[in-house]
Amino acid sequence: MFELETRHEILIGAAEEMVGVQDGSIDLVVTSPPYPMIEMWDEGLAEQDPRIATALAEGAGEQAFELMHGLLDRVWAELARVVRPGGFVCVNVGDATRK
Repeated sequence: MFELETRHEILIGAAEEMVGVQDGSIDLVVTSPPYPMIEMWDEGLAEQDPRIATALAEGAGEQAFELMHGLLDRVWAELARVVRPGGFVCVNVGDATRK
């Protein structure tokens, strides 16, 4: 009978810079990122980039949107680095919107 040996490690933390994770070494990523332009995430995203708070306070929604997505772009780039070819990235996407 064929026996398969696997190794599992759960890493919890910010995904935009996975220090110590080798290129192409991850088989599966499951993430639920903060959703740009959803009010409950404004504060956390603004802590990472204060320009977001300024844009929101000034009613510059398009600028805030771009800045928020810029933060997520760093995550996607890092995932592209660490996930092996044929690996999986599962992203939980919410359906809330901002009024």
